[in-house]
Amino acid sequence: MTVSVFDVVGEVCMTYEDGAKLNKVFVDAFERGDTVMLDFSRTRVFVTAFFNAAIGPLLKKATKDQLRDRLKIVNLSPAGIEPFRHSIENAERYYREPGYKEALDQVLKDISKTS
Repeated sequence: MTVSVFDVVGEVCMTYEDGAKLNKVFVDAFERGDTVMLDFSRTRVFVTAFFNAAIGPLLKKATKDQLRDRLKIVNLSPAGIEPFRHSIENAERYYREPGYKEALDQVLKDISKTS
């Protein structure tokens, strides 16, 4: 399955909501074991929150190796590589390291109380 990120969210990949929107397009195929290609042609602005929602949840059930084998990222500009990598590292820690999820959830809860 090939997904044009531009067709789903446009040229700016910034919000968590847009990442979740992209995730919904391909998650069923990924979970069936299909290979998914995300084509980032014509996209230009990226933040980690977008990748947290689009890619991060896949690591809840899949390993990093399975992600590498079944999710192909093409035409991602250099501006998107670092936020993408950062998101993968965070998601892997969140789902795999004991205590990390609870600590992060508590911080986010505390932040929401002050907002």
